[in-house]
Amino acid sequence: MAIDDETAAGDQPARTPRSDAAARRAARATASEREVSGGSRGLIQFMRECVAELRRVAWPDRAHLWQATLVVIVAVVIVGTYLYALDSVFKPLAGWIAEKQAS
Repeated sequence: MAIDDETAAGDQPARTPRSDAAARRAARATASEREVSGGSRGLIQFMRECVAELRRVAWPDRAHLWQATLVVIVAVVIVGTYLYALDSVFKPLAGWIAEKQAS
């Protein structure tokens, strides 16, 4: 069995250079694996990371909040009206079918 020139017996194969982003992802992945086995330290680390993520969230300003609230209210009114219309049509129909079954 022949061994490549780049790889000696027991040595790791030659690596290609990675980008900085790939190196950061790999470091985070290995850190995450360590946190799983950390016990209570893992919980504290998890809470710290949650707080850090919440700080990075782009929270809406007042104008966007009002706009989103208005969209939800309008959607609720439209769906409510649609369901009311369907109920108005099917309720008498269901009553008629129930009368026919009782007779």
